[in-house]
Amino acid sequence: LNSALPTGEAVPTEHTGIGSQFFPHASSMVSRLNSSASAATSSPTPTPATLNAPEPTLTEMEELHRSLPLFLRANRVSYLSLKSVVAHRSSHPPDPEDVEAMKTQLLSHFVSLAKVNTGDENTDAEMRVYCAYSYPAVVLLLGPDNWQGELKECFMRLVNPNYGKPDVDEPALPPLPVKRCLASSLHTVAHILGPEIALADILPVFKEYFFRDTDDSVRLNVIRNFPWLLSLHPPAMRNDFLGMWSEIVEGEDLLGARKRSATNPMLLNWRQRDYVSRSLPDLLSVLSPVQVHRFVWPILQTLLVDTVSLVGEDAEWSIPLLLRAYCAENVGTEAASAKRWSAEKCQEVIAWLKETILGLSKGSKVNGENGITAKFGSRQLYCRICASVALALRFGDLERHQQWDMKYPAMLKLAASSDKTYSPYQTLNPAERKHLRRLLVYDLLPPALDMKDDRVTNVRLTLMKILKQMPADIKDLASVSEVLQELEDEVETWESFNGGEQKPIRQPDHPNANAGGVIVRMPPKDAGYKVKAVKSGEEHISESRAAI
Repeated sequence: LNSALPTGEAVPTEHTGIGSQFFPHASSMVSRLNSSASAATSSPTPTPATLNAPEPTLTEMEELHRSLPLFLRANRVSYLSLKSVVAHRSSHPPDPEDVEAMKTQLLSHFVSLAKVNTGDENTDAEMRVYCAYSYPAVVLLLGPDNWQGELKECFMRLVNPNYGKPDVDEPALPPLPVKRCLASSLHTVAHILGPEIALADILPVFKEYFFRDTDDSVRLNVIRNFPWLLSLHPPAMRNDFLGMWSEIVEGEDLLGARKRSATNPMLLNWRQRDYVSRSLPDLLSVLSPVQVHRFVWPILQTLLVDTVSLVGEDAEWSIPLLLRAYCAENVGTEAASAKRWSAEKCQEVIAWLKETILGLSKGSKVNGENGITAKFGSRQLYCRICASVALALRFGDLERHQQWDMKYPAMLKLAASSDKTYSPYQTLNPAERKHLRRLLVYDLLPPALDMKDDRVTNVRLTLMKILKQMPADIKDLASVSEVLQELEDEVETWESFNGGEQKPIRQPDHPNANAGGVIVRMPPKDAGYKVKAVKSGEEHISESRAAI
């Protein structure tokens, strides 16, 4: 089991692996205390040798794997870790003598931590934190067969200190650190105990005590782990749970806060909205098309136009999964009505992207007289949405052994028995691939290709990058290959015009600077001059129509 599970090294910037599942608040403490870990993860001091060192050469498959954002890979690794732990517990149960010794000699002392009363509130709260911190590991050892009794009582006492008191009916609030620990690991406990116990005992507590909590840390963990808890619900019972989630996300504490004044502190708490964006891909994987359209699509619209660019950038990765869910073969009704429903919903999404992200009115062209009104950042966002759909197609074309998560074969083998859901950016069936390709080629790409004449340099550079990420059959289309060739020639022209003698200038405040602050020497399209560079050996001949 130790060799099968990652410990967080796979995606060092995210909380993944066995440690984060069973000791949810340990990551930061361990990294501070473990000097060897700090030495391994901290960035070395740059030297001239490292600054000028060439970047490592990656294969095409490695570049494709690295094109996925870190949070998608981290979510996948965390989910597989949890499934592996549960599968290993089922196939390799602890020795019955060990379990019996734990129950008779240690469990009562552990449970007493949840109801200790020393007369000192600080000491009592600290004991309860220790109990909540280790609770998932104790549940893993004892398993669902020993849930009824002291183990269940301990959980209820942690959530509600008044639980079991005969003369008190009103619930009491637990210490905040206790609630944060439980919110981090509640989904783990639910999966260890299984759907039957989770539906009866864990999820009702989650709805009552955690779902509407006002603490930021509790709410962030609720948002992050919600897809995994929802997967324990039978599909027919998910609407009520989804309705509560939708109401909370769209409420005044999250997305609704954007509609109020700028002095509202919630307006600045963009991380909660970003957590919603990062949780959507896994949520979309477990919902029906009707549920996706009813609950997720309205929230995704708000996230895509968020004032904080990172929120929109993380939300864009949900668009291919949304369109995949709308595939007629996934709708589940009779063929004629399924195709009609699929076409209507897909066109609704496409029309919204063009009108809201690009600002295109019906029939208008980019940068024409009736051109877009969106800012250049929104035009880049639209290009990246096209790239995410293209990457979904490319990952969908890979064989199972070529997927990036095959670097964890032992973990996948353990999780295979219980992991039956579709994973974001994995293999597509033929109908889904045909559906996504048609939407990309005929609906999404044409407005993007018109941006080849965009007056902002970085928009044209973004367009060139996303066209390079297209599947081979789309990249070979005449309309795509011509635009890509034109943009590559433009970049080559201006690189050769600089002669390689002048290095890019770092001006972080420049409006057209990219993420690294490097301005690429490409002119705006309407600069009033035209340059032709002709290579002949080492010579570069440039001609100008206007004085520069």
